[in-house]
Amino acid sequence: MAIEAAQMTATRPIPGPRTVMTAPDIRPRAGHDLLMGVDKVLARLAEPDDTLGLADDLRTALARTAALGDSCRIRQQCDGVRLAADLLLAGEVVDAHAILVRTQTELTDQQQA
Repeated sequence: MAIEAAQMTATRPIPGPRTVMTAPDIRPRAGHDLLMGVDKVLARLAEPDDTLGLADDLRTALARTAALGDSCRIRQQCDGVRLAADLLLAGEVVDAHAILVRTQTELTDQQQA
């Protein structure tokens, strides 16, 4: 019984997997949740009757930011939002609005950078 050898053809080698040195960061930028909370409150700030609800929304945004570990990266903005929530509870809507607008601008600039 004779066994014939199969003729080999030259082919290109199969490339191995691509190696990526660093994994891409797909997380939202620091302060995304805080910015969403500030935007939500600024949109509803024209209704001054619900200042307790607005302050709760700001504190919820602060809690989400802290849970994600972003508070240390945007400390000044977190302090501003905390102060704005306290001012809303005290009935100082104009001062709270000014702080929230400044914070919104800073967070928006940071998101685009």
